[in-house]
Amino acid sequence: MNCGARKPDDIMAEYLLGGAKMLAELCPKCGAPMFEVKGKRMCVVCAEAEKSPVQTATAASEPKVADTLRVITPKYAAAPAKSVPVSEDIPSRLDALILQFCARAEGEPDPSRCLSYMECIRTAAEARVMLNR
Repeated sequence: MNCGARKPDDIMAEYLLGGAKMLAELCPKCGAPMFEVKGKRMCVVCAEAEKSPVQTATAASEPKVADTLRVITPKYAAAPAKSVPVSEDIPSRLDALILQFCARAEGEPDPSRCLSYMECIRTAAEARVMLNR
């Protein structure tokens, strides 16, 4: 999304506060949500970019987020896979543990405890993936 010096979120927020309606359609040009402003369908991000072409040219010369993005890979994922002997019942025990936590989470009325169960499920699933390497 190319919008000059202002962020698309700021532009959209300004229009929403002004009474515009955000639609469930995306702009084919920039991918931002379309808006209905005073009965007219439009992309407010593109409209803002058209208002200030000088700023748009400056923004185009700035590095894009994808150019400055740094991917962080966990050490266990970056390390070469080693074959480590694993007890044959560990994967099935992990599966059983995951199912137990799922059952507990399903019946848990407290959202914070449910979140704890979900974190346990994720950890056990990650361990299961690492064992399958």
